[in-house]
Amino acid sequence: MTNGKNSFLQVVKLPNVRGRVRYISDPKRQENLYATFTNVEPKYWTYLSKENQEDFRKSGTEGKCIEARELIIMLPPSLIQYDPDMLLKYFSAKFVEKYDVAVVSALHHNKAKTNLHIHLIFSERQAFDVPERKIAARNLFYAENGKHVRTKKEILDERGEIRPGCRIVKKGEVYETNLFKPKNQEFKSKKFTEEMKYYYTDLINELVKDPAEKLKVFDKNSPYLPTRKIGKNNPKAEEIRIDNYLRQEWNHMVDRAVTEGVTEEELCQVKKKEITVPAQESIMKEGWKPDQFRKILQKAIGKLRGFIQFMKEIRNGEFDARGNPLIRHDLRFDVTPAPLPESAKGERPSSALQEAEVMRLDCILQKMKKAEQKIYAIEKAKLRLEKDLKEVQKKWFHGKEKKELEQKIAGKRQELKKSQETLSEIPKMQGYENALEVKKAYKAAVTELEGVRKLQSEWDQKGIPEKKYWVIKANVPEQTKQKSIHERLEEKKRDVEQKQKKRTEKESWKRLSVELGFDVIEEELGVYIEKIFERATIRGIADYLLFGSGPDEDNRSYEERLEEPYLRFEKAVAKYDKNPTSELLDLSNEVTSETASVYMEIGIQVGVLLMMDIIKNVNQEQNKEIN
Repeated sequence: MTNGKNSFLQVVKLPNVRGRVRYISDPKRQENLYATFTNVEPKYWTYLSKENQEDFRKSGTEGKCIEARELIIMLPPSLIQYDPDMLLKYFSAKFVEKYDVAVVSALHHNKAKTNLHIHLIFSERQAFDVPERKIAARNLFYAENGKHVRTKKEILDERGEIRPGCRIVKKGEVYETNLFKPKNQEFKSKKFTEEMKYYYTDLINELVKDPAEKLKVFDKNSPYLPTRKIGKNNPKAEEIRIDNYLRQEWNHMVDRAVTEGVTEEELCQVKKKEITVPAQESIMKEGWKPDQFRKILQKAIGKLRGFIQFMKEIRNGEFDARGNPLIRHDLRFDVTPAPLPESAKGERPSSALQEAEVMRLDCILQKMKKAEQKIYAIEKAKLRLEKDLKEVQKKWFHGKEKKELEQKIAGKRQELKKSQETLSEIPKMQGYENALEVKKAYKAAVTELEGVRKLQSEWDQKGIPEKKYWVIKANVPEQTKQKSIHERLEEKKRDVEQKQKKRTEKESWKRLSVELGFDVIEEELGVYIEKIFERATIRGIADYLLFGSGPDEDNRSYEERLEEPYLRFEKAVAKYDKNPTSELLDLSNEVTSETASVYMEIGIQVGVLLMMDIIKNVNQEQNKEIN
């Protein structure tokens, strides 16, 4: 098994075994049928089907009756070199030898001759050597559905006669004949399927000469996902195709992860966490839903992609003594779910017919609009002429002018009548009764076009997942160099502008108390700051101006005022710590920087509060004047 190709074997339930036997054995329905095999007469499957259907009906079970099962076994291409009849007989006989049941099989190639495979149909029941006949020890009564009832009354109608479809089996008569033993429950178990995979994989590898063609059974415990066979004329072909696409995308991502140094154990854990467990939980809650599993796969692929990016990032990074990565800045990785293939979206809805209809109706409306504009122009000209006529009628000796105006008005009336008729004819020429019908048709066409365009928009967005990111916070604080208070203030200013994030005074002071270990009582600090905001009114400032004490006069610049206490502090620190990068100096810079930031924010907020109070007072005064 040098290349590690996976074998493929599938067990299929057959609700119509006779039809399936005919299908796999018919040369007219198969592109390349090489050989067939059976160990029973054709009538066997008819008897089996009938007895299984009768037993299923008696059981009252819902769903479809499973009459038999089928193994589909994929073969390496080189096995076509063997005699087809002998090859098929060998694989079929091995199954009969193991389970001693009836089989019928066929060796096929697909149309393109790229897929050599065997269809092996087998019975789940063994036949009795002698049919089993059950004799009635007393009269037995059966209802229309074939079910046994206790008393005769249960099969009688209102007149006391036996209902149609009901029957009585008299004592001593044979009431049931069984040709087959009960079903072997092993055939419906997952264990059987797994055993068959290993069993036939070993048989195939015994016949394969080229080591490169040897197969292995797919390991369910590996980080990879198996793909599913679509099959011929499968109604779920598109669903399986999309599912296989995502499975292959996951497998490609696993290959990338392995290349980046991710271990098999780590990948198995990711697979379990992101696929196996969510899929199990989904099935328990809602049953098997292909769309739901698809979403799980999409998310899992995105997360594995982000994990690979993480591995790339830390590959050459720093690690602590325990081997944990040291992250000096926040890391952001793309974990957007994988998109679906284009085929999953289907064909984009076409709006050509709707657009053509809207254009056609719009053209009719435009013609009607032009006709209406012409009518309006004629009406205006007619009104002007009628106005002129009234003026002329007031005058003497204007008979000729009067007559000319009357003739013109009469002409406009004729022209107006003709234009109105033309307007009414436009809808009729297009198959509409009147203008209103054209308008209604146009609105309906526009509504239909908008509906199609909405579907187009949904189609355009379909399968495009929302962007998602995985953020890992830094676990190593950045070391800050000793800087002057002016540099610190400028740096803080830039930081605030970049982040566009304000911090409240409470949070800022709490952070100071924690980081610096100052004995600041939170409650008192909060009250102190709250008092600032309480006094941020016109009345508060007035009371301060009238009764408070003002600050001492200081003509120094802001820079001088900031620099002077810092220099004194720096000299004081030097008495205890000669190191120019003293921790005390760094803490001092941090205190002053944060303090400046906090009081800047407080000052801005106080300014806003004062402005609001001024506006409030002005409005009150205006209201008083009005009242």
